[in-house]
Amino acid sequence: MKKISLALTLLSCAVVPAVPVFAQSSVTLYGLISTGMFYTDNQKGLSNYGLLNGPQQPPRIGLIGQEDLGGGRKAFFTLENGFSITTGALGQGGRLFGRQAFIGLSDEQMGSLSFGRQIDSMAQSLAPFESAVQFATYAPPIGDADNVFATFRVSNSVQYKTRNFDGLQIMTDYGFSEAAGSVNNNSSFSIGSSYANGPFRFGAAYHVLHSPASASNTNGALGNFDYGFTSPFVTSGGGAAVDKQQMYGAGGYYKFGDNQLSLLLTNVKFDYLDNSNLKLTNYQFTGTRFLTPQLMAGASYIFTDGKASLAQTKPKWHQINLGLDYFLTKRTDLFLVGIYQRAAGDAQFAQIYYMSPSSRREQTSISFGMRHKF
Repeated sequence: MKKISLALTLLSCAVVPAVPVFAQSSVTLYGLISTGMFYTDNQKGLSNYGLLNGPQQPPRIGLIGQEDLGGGRKAFFTLENGFSITTGALGQGGRLFGRQAFIGLSDEQMGSLSFGRQIDSMAQSLAPFESAVQFATYAPPIGDADNVFATFRVSNSVQYKTRNFDGLQIMTDYGFSEAAGSVNNNSSFSIGSSYANGPFRFGAAYHVLHSPASASNTNGALGNFDYGFTSPFVTSGGGAAVDKQQMYGAGGYYKFGDNQLSLLLTNVKFDYLDNSNLKLTNYQFTGTRFLTPQLMAGASYIFTDGKASLAQTKPKWHQINLGLDYFLTKRTDLFLVGIYQRAAGDAQFAQIYYMSPSSRREQTSISFGMRHKF
């Protein structure tokens, strides 16, 4: 019996054609967990304290995969889930892969093309210059109205990135409305560029949204959860929805020794269905310094200058972010961040990102916690 089995095995090897050798592929599991205790002096007139989900980067778990197709070409994908470490609930409105979900092809000479739910080009180009990204937890300019902190992602999007030309890269993306007969019913377009050379980095970008989170088209580029959480200015003073939102900005940083200085300027205009508008300009100045190889200190000042046409008001906000970040290892760190915001001009209340508004013009928040990457 053994001889017959051996003979059949040899025969099968002889008549079956050789299996082709496929290109190498890989899939990487990664994630991040961040939580901390917080104290806020005024939320709707009352102080508050507790456990905060993901202050130093929101928790996520994801998969990155790629396959070498040969000739300098690769197929790739990313699936990234967001969740709450304090409750275990899914993030991004209960989406399974709400943070990112896309597939694409890349070429060493031609760049990359990807399809799915993605971070827009403006947020990718300008995020490195935002203090909230560098050290300051939930501390972007009020409402993250420019979305540099990537509060929302763009669904139904196609994104193209050029290859890196000696430090220069350009990217653009379009989020489809997918509404029959109306390409501008909940669509998104953005374009951005970044340049890095030694200690210097610079970025510039533009982003426009048409009828974001449209009530008549909830399956377009932005869902109600995405956009509704972005800003306290989603509707005009008269309650009208946004017809068009335009954002543009530029920023850069310079590293010298253990120090880094960053500047970021962004401009946002909300055009509402009642023909009113709101303009916001954010000026952000940030400095960080490694006091020791493990301990980084950061400070930032943000000034937001606004103008609303409906009531001819000029709201303004001042914000100061201070923080310490101690790296136990490359993957685990402890942080302490204080945020102070003051409303000025015609602004009636302060509202630090992720917090309920204050009952007065000032609001202070302090958070202490830890982050681990894997």
